[in-house]
Amino acid sequence: MALEGTLQDFALVDILQLIGMQRKTGSLTLTRREETITVMVQDGMVVWATPGDESFDANLGKILIARELISRARWEEARNIRARRGQRLIPSLLEGQWVSPRDLDRVIQRQVLEAVYGALRWREGRYTFVAQEHVDLSRGQISPVGTETILLEAVRQMDEWPLIEKRILSLDLVVRRTSRPVYHEKVSSEGLAILELVDGKRTARETAEICDFGEFDAYKGIADLLGAGVLQLEQRAETESPHAAIRPVRPPRRVPGWLFSVAVVAITIVSLHFQLSIGHDPLYLLPSYGLPAQATIQGQRLGVVERELPRALDMYLLLRGRYPDNLTTLQAEGLFTGQLQDPWGRPWVYEQRQSTYRLTSRGPDGRIGTADDLHIAPS
Repeated sequence: MALEGTLQDFALVDILQLIGMQRKTGSLTLTRREETITVMVQDGMVVWATPGDESFDANLGKILIARELISRARWEEARNIRARRGQRLIPSLLEGQWVSPRDLDRVIQRQVLEAVYGALRWREGRYTFVAQEHVDLSRGQISPVGTETILLEAVRQMDEWPLIEKRILSLDLVVRRTSRPVYHEKVSSEGLAILELVDGKRTARETAEICDFGEFDAYKGIADLLGAGVLQLEQRAETESPHAAIRPVRPPRRVPGWLFSVAVVAITIVSLHFQLSIGHDPLYLLPSYGLPAQATIQGQRLGVVERELPRALDMYLLLRGRYPDNLTTLQAEGLFTGQLQDPWGRPWVYEQRQSTYRLTSRGPDGRIGTADDLHIAPS
C-alpha cells in the first residue's frame, strides 16, 4: 500500500521522521514540476537517492573530471562500455579500475546526501512512499545514514543559508583573491582548502564542485572569506576559459569533534573526584560557565531548555521556512511539550527576527538588562 500526498500538506521532514521512527523499508519518490528524486530507505536509514540515472551519471562525471579523479577520455570510455554491455556505470568504473573505490564512494555519498538536502528545501510538490520488504539497490548504495542525522544537517544548512545568499550574490560570479593578508589561525580548514583552489578564473559554483567536501560547506567557506575581505566576486570576462587546470586540494585534517567532548568529560570527572576527596559539595565548586547561581541550582531545567527549545525552533524553521511568531506556536504544533519558563519560573522573552531569534530571561529579579539575566541564541 502506498502513502502519497502533497508536500504542502505533509512536509518532507515529517515523512522522514515517520520513516525513521517506524524503521520503514521502501522507496520514496518526490516530484516537483519536471524534477523527480527517488530515495531508497532500509530499516529507516537512507541508503540511496538520485534524481535519475542520466542526471546522476552526468553529475558524477562532472565532479570526477573536475577533481581529476578520472580523465575525460577514460570517462567517455567507461560510458561507452556501459552502453555496449547494458550495465550500470558504477560497476564499469570499478571493473576498469579507473577510479579508486574510496574516491568513488566519497563522491557518491556526497551526491546522494545533497540530493536529499536539496529536496528538503522544496516547498511544493508531491510524494509517494511504497513500503517493501527489500529495496532495489542495483543502481548503487551508500553507507546507511539515519534520518535524524539528515534532518539535523538540513536544519544547520537552512539556518546559515540566508547569510551565504547575502554574501554570494550569484554562484556564477568569479572568485578572486584580494590583497588582504590571510591569518590562518582565523580561517577554517575548509577555508584554507578553498584558498588553494581560487585561481581567479573559477566561479563560486565551479569552486564548490571541486572541493572535497559538500557544496554547502564550500559555499559557507567562500562566504566567510568574502566577509573577511580575503576574496571578492567579479563578472567573468568573455575571453576567460571556464575550465582552468588546477589540482583539487583536500582540506587538512581537523581535530575530531569527539575529542573535545571526551576532554570535557575527563576534566569533569577529575574535578568531581578532587572536590569530593576534600569534602566539598561539587555543586557549588563546578564552574557555572557564566550562568547565575540560581540558574546553576536549577541546571536540570536549564539543560532541557538549552537542548529542546532551540531544537523545536529549528524544526519549525525546517517545516515552515521561518521562525515562529511566538513560542506557544511550538506547543500548538506539537514540536515542544515542556514548560515555556526560564530557570526562575518566569516566561521567556522571545524575539523573532528576520533569519534568527533571541530568547531572554528576566533573571532572578524579574528585570532584563541586569547582570543575572540569561540569553539563548541559535548556534
